[in-house]
Amino acid sequence: MPRRTRIGLDIGSTSVRAVELGGGNPPSLVRAAQVALPVGAVENGEVRNPEIVGEALKELWSRGGFKGRQVVLGVGNQRVVVREVALPWLPEKELRESLGFQVQEFIPMPVDEAVLDFDVLGEFEQEDRKMLRILLVAAQKGMVEALVDAVDRAKLVPIGLDLIPFALVRSIGSAEAGMELETPGDEAVIDVGSDVTNICVHADGITRFVRILPSGGKDVTSTIARDLGLEDDVAERVKKGEELEGAPSFDDVHRVAMTRASAFVDEVRSSLEFYTAQVPGARVGRLLVTGGGSKLEGFLEMLQERIPVRVERGHAFGTVRPQLKLSDAAMGEAEPVLATAVGLAIPEGGGK
Repeated sequence: MPRRTRIGLDIGSTSVRAVELGGGNPPSLVRAAQVALPVGAVENGEVRNPEIVGEALKELWSRGGFKGRQVVLGVGNQRVVVREVALPWLPEKELRESLGFQVQEFIPMPVDEAVLDFDVLGEFEQEDRKMLRILLVAAQKGMVEALVDAVDRAKLVPIGLDLIPFALVRSIGSAEAGMELETPGDEAVIDVGSDVTNICVHADGITRFVRILPSGGKDVTSTIARDLGLEDDVAERVKKGEELEGAPSFDDVHRVAMTRASAFVDEVRSSLEFYTAQVPGARVGRLLVTGGGSKLEGFLEMLQERIPVRVERGHAFGTVRPQLKLSDAAMGEAEPVLATAVGLAIPEGGGK
């Protein structure tokens, strides 16, 4: 029997996006679509108006021609906490059942207001006691409920909820990260969204570090608007290189954009330095970048200049077999913004 398709649904701050993957190895990308959201429907990665988002999802399903209604959702915002913690060893079933009683000290929210999950990183001995090292994920329940509410309004059925950084590792991460590099090390995957940037460091697909920054491409747009006296929509257009009558020159726009991007790159660098300082012997050997905010001209070059590792653009379409009827130029525009949805549609253990 052929494998059923899987649909990954990415509800971002500016758009809702979905991809449908079929069978095969690698899986085929058979459908993809995007619908813009009005300002304020989703802010900082959190659904603020489930009704408006639900209507956008209905349009998305109509526009994309998606057949199934079961979807895998992603979360990645300031209402999500990811911590590496050590706990006494237990069988997985017992650990899952008792997790809420063991982790309150590690998260800044009451456990009864959180959705908890974990990945096992390894086992070790401590004072003759067997221990587990886990990557703990806690998502604020109200935030998750608003997300599910929006999906329910579109008569879609959520069958999974994943952390966006995990999905990004599946879509653009390398299965043997660092093996072919001149300077071996772990691989960092960075998705620059509008309001939120997700950073994940992994070693051969095993996540070692997650940081979610409350900043992204919108910050650059807002800085251009403020410094050059433009409306936000005009600032967004000139940021992308449009020549508008009466607008500042590209050189002026680019100068302002790079000033704000410089501070953002410093945040990324600090996050990676924190990881290597916390994990003995750890180093980052490569940085893969995706997301709509990463399209800013000169951004990758600035990352390469400021962070002493190999920097490359991540290629989500290299993980799948695209069967979309799009031009090469349109595929290039779509690939960075579909990376999260592609990763959500790839089952755990099903990436490169």
